Amino acid sequence: MNIKPLDDKVAVSAQIALDDIAELAKQGYRLLICNRPDGEDEGQPPYDAMAAAARAAGMETAFLPVTSAMIGVEPASAFADAVAGSDGPVLAYCRSGTRCTMLWTIAGVLAGKPKDQLREAASNAGYDMSNLLDSLPG
Repeated sequence: MNIKPLDDKVAVSAQIALDDIAELAKQGYRLLICNRPDGEDEGQPPYDAMAAAARAAGMETAFLPVTSAMIGVEPASAFADAVAGSDGPVLAYCRSGTRCTMLWTIAGVLAGKPKDQLREAASNAGYDMSNLLDSLPG
């Protein structure tokens, strides 16, 4: 697992394995957000299997699948709502972590966070959100 924190509550990752979930729970993650549509890649664990493993480990889950073309205010708001509803740290995953970071970034703009702060946090995690941030009002 290559977990990359974005802020005090949210971290992102590329696709995780079913076997990783118990370790994530031990590390304190309370919510697992899947931003990846089922069947995107051959061999990708389906969300239902990931959710069952997360429940068995004592974690909550949210299935918020998006493609890059779908990223916008509505999915970012759903992402923000899921994070706000969690009683602890959140790990969001997709193929590479980029879509998760895009959702987190838009949610941050919607919440009024400074763009420079969002840009720096994403950059520190290895994601360049400059084009996205430059395209957003605010």
